[in-house]
Amino acid sequence: MGKRILSSFLTIDARSLGLFRITMALVLLGDLFRRWPWVRAFYSNEGVLPNHNHIFNLRDKGQVWSFLHAFSSPGENHVAFVLILLVYLGFLLGWKTRVFHALSLVCLVSLGSRNILLENQGNYAAVAFLFFTLFLPLGSRFSIDALARSYADRDEKTDADLNDRRRPTEAELRASRGPGWSPLSFAALAVTLQIVIILIASAAWHFAGPWRDGSGLHQALHVERWVSDLGARFQHAPAGLLKGLSYLLLATECAVPLLVLVPVARRPLRGVAVALLVVYSLLLGVLFSLGLYAWTLLAAAALLVPAESWDAFERRFSPERARSVVYDEDCGVCLWLARLAKRLDAHQHLVFQGNGDLEGLRRGKADGTIETVELPADITAELVQNTIVVVDPKGTVVTRCRGIAEIVRALPFGAPLAFVMRLPGISNLLDLFYDAFAKRRADISVLLGMDACGVPAPNDESEPDAAEALEVPSALRVKRLLSGGLREAFVLVLFVAALAQAAKENPLRFSIPQGKVLAAVVAWPRMLERWDVLAVSAEDGVFVVDGQNRKGASIDPLTGAPPAIDPAAFNARKLGQLWNDYLNRVRLREYEPFQKALRDYLGKGGPALEGRAPDEQLSGYDAYWVKYAIGKPGEGPARVEKGREKLFTHSRGGRLGVDRLPIIKPELRRQE
Repeated sequence: MGKRILSSFLTIDARSLGLFRITMALVLLGDLFRRWPWVRAFYSNEGVLPNHNHIFNLRDKGQVWSFLHAFSSPGENHVAFVLILLVYLGFLLGWKTRVFHALSLVCLVSLGSRNILLENQGNYAAVAFLFFTLFLPLGSRFSIDALARSYADRDEKTDADLNDRRRPTEAELRASRGPGWSPLSFAALAVTLQIVIILIASAAWHFAGPWRDGSGLHQALHVERWVSDLGARFQHAPAGLLKGLSYLLLATECAVPLLVLVPVARRPLRGVAVALLVVYSLLLGVLFSLGLYAWTLLAAAALLVPAESWDAFERRFSPERARSVVYDEDCGVCLWLARLAKRLDAHQHLVFQGNGDLEGLRRGKADGTIETVELPADITAELVQNTIVVVDPKGTVVTRCRGIAEIVRALPFGAPLAFVMRLPGISNLLDLFYDAFAKRRADISVLLGMDACGVPAPNDESEPDAAEALEVPSALRVKRLLSGGLREAFVLVLFVAALAQAAKENPLRFSIPQGKVLAAVVAWPRMLERWDVLAVSAEDGVFVVDGQNRKGASIDPLTGAPPAIDPAAFNARKLGQLWNDYLNRVRLREYEPFQKALRDYLGKGGPALEGRAPDEQLSGYDAYWVKYAIGKPGEGPARVEKGREKLFTHSRGGRLGVDRLPIIKPELRRQE
C-alpha cells in the first residue's frame, strides 16, 4: 500500500504531461503575442529601457541574464521574437520536445529578464513549471516525437497489423526507453508541490487582508492596474455575488492543496481539485490582467489529472470501430496514411481492410472484436482500385474527399474539420487534389522511398531475435542509473531552493536557510516565488502623465486621452499588465535610476503619440502617482483620491496645474 501511494506521487500520467505541454505552449504563445506590439517600447534601445541603461542599473542587483540584451533596434528585436515564436511552436507540436522545452524556458526567462520592471507573479509561476517539467517526458504523448517513435516501434505492413490495437508490453516499453528515464521521478512530486506552494502562499497573503470578510474581490476589482475591461464591468455586480466568489477563491486556495495531497481516492479528489483550479484560474484570467499567472495555473491543472481519470474518460468511448476503411494496399503513401489514422484514432472507431480482399466487409463490434459482413453492392473491384472507400456507421459508402472527411470525423475533435471538408465548393476543390494524387500515388510512393507494400525497400541485414531485442543492455542500464541519479539530485536542489525562496517571500511561518547557492539557483531564472497575487491594501495608485502638446492641449502620452486625475475617470487599465507593472515599479525609489530613460521616451512621444503630427507632440509634462483609497462594499464611493505624488517634470510641465497641490517628494523637485 505504501509503495503504491509513493508511486502515485512520484509519477504523472503521460497524457497529463502531453496536455500540459500543449496548454502551456499556447499560454507562452499568447504571452509572446501580447508583448509583440510593445517591442519598441520595452525591448529596444528606442524605448523606456535601452540595453546599456538596463545592464548598468542592474550592476548592484546582479544575477539577471537575457539573450535579448544582444538585440538593440526594433527590427532586431522583431527578428528575435520570430525566433522565439518558432521555439514555442516546436514545443507546442512536441518536435524534439526536450530541446524545444529547454529553449522555451530560456526564451521565457529572457523575455522577463530583458526588462525586470515588467515582471510579475505570472513570470515566476511559468518559469517554475517549465523548469520542473523539463525533467519529465512531456513529449511522450500528443506529440510529433511520440508519433515518430510509434512509427519506429510498430511497422505495420498489412491490414491485420493495422487492426491490432494491443498496447505495448512493459518489456517493450522498458527496452525503448532511453538513458535517464525512470518510472518514478521526484520531478513529478516537485511540480505538484509547486502548485500546492503557490496556492498556500496566496491564501496566507489573503488571510492577512480583506478576503476574510468577503470583500476581497470587490476591492481587487477596484485596483485600476489589475482589473480587466470585463472586470471593470463586473465591479457593479451584486454584493452577494462578489462576496460568494471571494469566498470561493479563498476556499480554492485552501482546498486544492489538501485534495492533492490526500493519498487515497485519487480520482474523485483530484477531479474536484482540477475543477476548482480551472474555475479559479478562469475567474482570475477574465476579471484581471495578471499576465501569465492565471493561464499558467490553468495549464498546470492538467498535471493533476490522474491516470484513473484518463482511463475512465477513454472508457466512455467504446471501441465500436464503426467505420470500415478500404485502402490501396499496394500504395506506400496510402499505407503510411492508414498507419497515421490508426495512431490518431484514439477511440478505435476505424477498421482497415486492404483492397485485395473483397470477400466481405470487416466491421467493428461494440466489444472491440471484428466481424465480416456482406460486402455492399456499391463496392466493386474497379472502385477500390481508383479511390479510398469508407463505409460509415449507417452503411453509406463514401469515396474520395468525402471518404477522407468521414475518417477525420471519427478522430478526436475531428468533427469540425470534417464538416468544413464536406462543404460545397471546398469538397469539390479537395476532390480535384485527391484525383491528382490518386493518379500519381505509385510514383509518389517510389519518390518517398517506399516499395509496393508501403515500407522502405528491404536490406540484407537480418532482424534480431525478438527476445534479444527486448533485453536492455547493461551499458544502457548503467547510463540510466547515472543520468537518472544526476537528474533527481538536481531536481531536489531546485525544489529546496524554490521552497526556501517561497518561505522568504511569503508569510508561511517557516524558514529554510538559503545561502548564496540556493539563492542563485532561483535568482538566475527569476523563480522568485512571491505569490502575493490580489493581496489588496487600503490604498493604491495610478501613474498619470499631465502632458502639454504644442497646441497647448492637455494629454496623457500613455493613454492618448486627457489626464485622468479623478479616480472615477481612471483609464489606466487599458494600458494592460506590462505597462501597469512597469509604471508601478519605476516610481519607486529603488528604481529611480530607470526613470531617466522613461523621461526620454515620453519626451519623444510615448506609446500614444508615436507617429502623430508634430503639433500634437509634447512640449512638456508632469508625472504623478495619484493615490486613492478603496472603499468597502456599500460605503460611499468605491475609490476616493488620497493625494498626488509628483515624480518628475520635463520641460515646462503640464497644463492642469495639479503641481499646486502639496508635493510629497520635495527632494525630486531639484531634478526639474
